[in-house]
Amino acid sequence: MEFEEPEIVESFNDIEIYKKDAFINKIGIAAMQEEEERVKKAGVPVAFMHDGKILYHLPDGTVSSESPWDKYYLTQTHLL
Repeated sequence: MEFEEPEIVESFNDIEIYKKDAFINKIGIAAMQEEEERVKKAGVPVAFMHDGKILYHLPDGTVSSESPWDKYYLTQTHLL
């Protein structure tokens, strides 16, 4: 399978580029929200980065800078 060389864009005056960017961002945001809901229902802590710091969104709704993984895995004996 051969691929064509991508077109080099000299200027971003083309409104279609912005429309495509907005569309891709919308899909990405929707996917992240869907995954956040799935993980929340499963009761699993979620790690994320904010202002260069790793934070954890815990199943009880709190946000912590301390890693919950050791505590979480120790209480989830079915995962061991």
